[in-house]
Amino acid sequence: MEKKINKIYIAGALTHVGSKPREIYGKIGKICREFSREVFNPHVDGMCPVKNPEVTPDEVWKNEEGHVASSDIIIAYVGAPSLGTGGEIEIARMNNRKIILWWFEGEKVSRFVLGNPGVKFKIEVKNEEDLYKQINVALENL
Repeated sequence: MEKKINKIYIAGALTHVGSKPREIYGKIGKICREFSREVFNPHVDGMCPVKNPEVTPDEVWKNEEGHVASSDIIIAYVGAPSLGTGGEIEIARMNNRKIILWWFEGEKVSRFVLGNPGVKFKIEVKNEEDLYKQINVALENL
């Protein structure tokens, strides 16, 4: 398959979550590499607060904002409250990027983020297998 997407950014809560979401973000990154020339995964490539606590807030902002603004698509986990993820989603909208939101059934998601006009896909999933399948479908259709 020819990679038609230049860059995908994977967003999701990092500060107040355990290791499971980070594992899922990594698996999403592997799927995205099939579709995109570049994938930026902040928990791996960025300034994750767990792995890089010494990085200043200013450095985080400059780094993450630049990566979101230069991405074609942002895939964001919205099932856990995260001010950073909300900011990344808004940066994506302001830069006319395509946004894919996902969460697990039963998780409460902000109506504000669901109403964001930049959102192209809203994916509520039953389990991880369902998530990976639906991410594939969304990327195939963008």
